[in-house]
Amino acid sequence: MQLYIGASLLLMCMLPVKADTKETVHIPVLNQRESPYESENRRSKKILPSRIRQLKAEKEYLLQQISTLPQHNPNALSGRLGYHSIPITETMAGTNQQINVKFAFYSKLDSIALMPALVSGSAGLESYAFPKRFSIEVLERRGKWIGGNPGRWEERRELAEWVEVVNWLDQDFPDPGPYPVFFECSGEQMYQVRISFPDGDELSAGTFHALGELFLFRRDANGRTSDNMMGWGKDVTIEASDTLSKPLLWDVQYLKDGFAGLGLPLSEGTADVDDLMISWEAGEPEEPVQIIMDLGEIRQVGGVRLWPTEAPYGMLVSLFGFPGTVQLELSPDPDFNEVRKEIVHHAREEMYGDNFLILATGAYDARYVRITLDDFSEYQQRRILGLGEIQVVEYNEIFSEGCDVSANGLPANATEQLPRLVDGFSRHRRILSVSEQIKGLAMRRPLDQRLTILEQELRATEELWESLQLRLSISGGGLLLLVLFLGWRFQRRQRKHEVSKLKVRITRDLHDEVGSSLGGISMMSEELVSMATDERMREELDELSLMAREACSSLREVVWVTDQVVILLPALVEKMVERAERTLRGVQLRAEMATNLPAIEVALTVKRHLLMFFREAVHNCARHAGATEVKIGACVEQSQLILSIEDNGCGFQVEKKHAGWGVESMKKRAQEIGGLFRIDSTQDQGTCVQLIVPLAKLSVEPTTAYQTSNECDE
Repeated sequence: MQLYIGASLLLMCMLPVKADTKETVHIPVLNQRESPYESENRRSKKILPSRIRQLKAEKEYLLQQISTLPQHNPNALSGRLGYHSIPITETMAGTNQQINVKFAFYSKLDSIALMPALVSGSAGLESYAFPKRFSIEVLERRGKWIGGNPGRWEERRELAEWVEVVNWLDQDFPDPGPYPVFFECSGEQMYQVRISFPDGDELSAGTFHALGELFLFRRDANGRTSDNMMGWGKDVTIEASDTLSKPLLWDVQYLKDGFAGLGLPLSEGTADVDDLMISWEAGEPEEPVQIIMDLGEIRQVGGVRLWPTEAPYGMLVSLFGFPGTVQLELSPDPDFNEVRKEIVHHAREEMYGDNFLILATGAYDARYVRITLDDFSEYQQRRILGLGEIQVVEYNEIFSEGCDVSANGLPANATEQLPRLVDGFSRHRRILSVSEQIKGLAMRRPLDQRLTILEQELRATEELWESLQLRLSISGGGLLLLVLFLGWRFQRRQRKHEVSKLKVRITRDLHDEVGSSLGGISMMSEELVSMATDERMREELDELSLMAREACSSLREVVWVTDQVVILLPALVEKMVERAERTLRGVQLRAEMATNLPAIEVALTVKRHLLMFFREAVHNCARHAGATEVKIGACVEQSQLILSIEDNGCGFQVEKKHAGWGVESMKKRAQEIGGLFRIDSTQDQGTCVQLIVPLAKLSVEPTTAYQTSNECDE
């Protein structure tokens, strides 16, 4: 059986539960011996990466074992919760509360399972008031019937004996959580099962207990676990003493209603198998659907189960596409002349939650099964039909799996889906019997518990390793950065020292050699001017003298900037005035510098633009204006530097372009440093140039790239 693949790896130990007799009954539980992974871990706590690998390997091992067991997807019920005792009072001390199950005929009892009542708690789904102390007894047949009418209970009891099969009276039973508790029995013929709950002493006052469902599994003729006898209807009666009866919530009869909150009996492992899901196009005739099944031979059919499918796209919609009306017909002949009928008019309402629909037929001999489906629900304005499986059964025996199936009333392209109704799968999982589900879930409980603990340890170990890796990375990275920083500082200091020495040597050479040469050119050109008699020659020599003076001034500025680490605004303005004094020969120069110029640092690019702007303005005064007086002003107003150069020269018309005046160059430089350029000129009256720059812009490098061409600098 696929459900128990790998069960030998679990190795159930045999736990005695009877205290007073030599007979023992065994509960299948996971063997307590360690897995290879646990023993390795116990022998040595290795380094974290090795521990993480071990935990992942063990997790994979557990998941592989769980995949062979039933799916565990429990849910808290909103009603029909099960059996609930009344709270114990002081007057009840020394007595027992009991649940008695009687059968109309004898049968072999294979095993017993108790399902806790499930409620939603802080930690998820939890068991509610599961009894801590209890015992289970079975009234077994010990002889043959005397006479031919064994129907009276009094006569049966004379030939029967109570046998205790489960005894948890001396110690507390561990909380099972949302899992069933499974007990194996002897397989002897029995007529009655009695569960006793001791009331204890006066210290137990106010306590109570509850059960969600009771399973009594029959042993078939082949010695295998078979169907749940609690579903035999009128052949089973159940009574309880001191029970709380609150219909729709609690009643002892709910112990046999088949609603345990465990979901559908499906395997944990999945397969690439789809359910039947059909939709009709709008406008197609609305008629019932008939599904006809041929079992191959006449079978004694005890019932038919219709399995719902799950909603697409993971939607939480129960009974998606399940029909509202279901009519079942059984017949030994294909024409259904002799027929047994069952009909359910409100199928969706009669199904409790997301369970399957059971149509009991009372062991009717039939070969052909016809199921008529109607009252379909709609999805996106289209009729839909969804079914996971149709099972024709008698007890645990399934006759329909793999049988021939046909249908009427389906769209033409939907008939190829009919084999999905008899493939033994629903919701991509193998369909299990109730006994397989309950026994498998009891085996799964220790695996799930170990998996939960293991995942917590794995998560904590991975977080610890990640934290340690982060610390090591930070420490190693910090050490590496420190080494790199120190090396960079050392190299930077060495290069800075070498560059400083080179800078000093270059500036000294420039000043000594080029500066003296330019000074000599300027002096010689001035002497030649006084000696020249030709007017054109005099102009050329004047131009040469001016160029020499400007070059000498530019060289001095370069040397000065090179020597300065930080250039402050007052020093820069002073250097501009010095340039004007050297460049403007024979011109009366008046400098009006404000005393409130702030000592703020001027960025290198801004410094260049200011010097080149000023150079262009002074150059115009010397070369084009023919001025005899020049006034230079620098002041601060409203957090703005106002730099002005005013002359009394020839002036020009600003709106007209004049080659050589450099107006466009000055305008671009003003824009690039975020300033404002103004020029006012009157013919034969002079020119006034102003540059207005916010103080905040002086110490910040311009955000725009340097656009002024070198040609404009000339």
